[in-house]
Amino acid sequence: MAAREKMATLEPSERVHSFAEVNLGFSPEQAKAEAMRCLTCASEPCVDACPVGNDIPRFVTAIAEGRFEDAVFTNSVPLTAVCGRVCYRPCEAACLLGANDEPVAINALERFAADARVTLNGVPPPPARKERVAIVGSGPAGLVCAYELRRAGCRVAVFEATGVCGGMLALGIPAYRLPRDVLERELNALRRLGIHLVVNQPIGSSLSLDLLRKGFDAVFIAVGAHSGRRLGVPGDDAPGVIDAVAFLRAVNLGDLRPPGRRVVVVGGGDSAMDAARTAVRLGCEEVIILYRRSRAEMPCNPGEFDEAEAEGIKGMFLAAPARVLTDESGHMCAVECIRMRLGEPDKSGRPRPEPLPGSEFVLEADCIIPAISQDPDLAALNQTGALKTSRWGTLEVDPETLETSLPGVFAGGDAVSGPRTVGEAMAMGRRAAASILKRLDIENPAEARTA
Repeated sequence: MAAREKMATLEPSERVHSFAEVNLGFSPEQAKAEAMRCLTCASEPCVDACPVGNDIPRFVTAIAEGRFEDAVFTNSVPLTAVCGRVCYRPCEAACLLGANDEPVAINALERFAADARVTLNGVPPPPARKERVAIVGSGPAGLVCAYELRRAGCRVAVFEATGVCGGMLALGIPAYRLPRDVLERELNALRRLGIHLVVNQPIGSSLSLDLLRKGFDAVFIAVGAHSGRRLGVPGDDAPGVIDAVAFLRAVNLGDLRPPGRRVVVVGGGDSAMDAARTAVRLGCEEVIILYRRSRAEMPCNPGEFDEAEAEGIKGMFLAAPARVLTDESGHMCAVECIRMRLGEPDKSGRPRPEPLPGSEFVLEADCIIPAISQDPDLAALNQTGALKTSRWGTLEVDPETLETSLPGVFAGGDAVSGPRTVGEAMAMGRRAAASILKRLDIENPAEARTA
């Protein structure tokens, strides 16, 4: 079996000084060679693992045969180029070739195909029907729901609270992973289809959920989870403690000031990697990732920590913050940590970290960035309390239809599931669109695509 093709990347010494895209993509020759490694399994485990159910074997075969124009992930529209860069790649984890060799680079092939042809270019806007649907939030769940509804003829308006569309795609993912021109290309394709993307329009005092219900035939809430969780240790509210969501949002909106000289990032997921690698690019002298489990248990995208390490970021494993220390001015100056050991598996299936008494140590730092999870902020949206929420602060929905406690109001993405992957948010957007179309008694084009 031929070796897996390696994507060209910027050298670490070059990439740490800018937000230029790190991964440079496959050439046509590489794409064909990589696609030819596919075993075309009859069981198609990659399709089963894909959150949106893309027809991966057909797609890979088209590339192997040089039919790049036929290599389309229909179910990833309208974010194929985005998914080709930031997807967590569960399809590759399920690839049977990976049992004895490296799996097919499906994600890199998706990116190649998306970059080779703009999926929605030349697609004429469908005739507009009278039904109107409001989407609250322009992240992956909202955008995919908007696309599916517009393809069915609905008039769709997407309301975004900030000045940029994309949700966490624009505000949480750094440009070195997802270049802004790539995201804007996808957004412009949606605009050409007739989807109205309205920025700087938070739902609250001037435009309430009640007004949306009166002015539209259905509403889909996809506000994401943009509130970072605090560390939950003494001193975690001191100046110099900045949650990863707020930090990445500020950088993506243009604030390029280094958060500190010596920075500690707490967490082992993608947000932690993004925060640490962004801090390096802002000129921080030393960046340390503090993670309570071992490197093997890190939930970040495969290869992310390797890239961070190549950029000079240090990993400190089996350790957790216990207290934030401050100087005379009240600004943080260090974090007291405690060593951990791995115990029995918890509900996630990973070993539960347990503190080792008497193992405390102090790590000097002038900035600590918690990246331990996020919660949705529903206060302005749910002013009347009519939307039922769970004990985790997420929206409660019907598990089949995704309809909330308010008739005609649906919800999906991280506001319902808590922080998940882009692919999972997209899948919920498609499900919500199908439920809305059924409620409005409109034929669903997606069903024809997958039949």
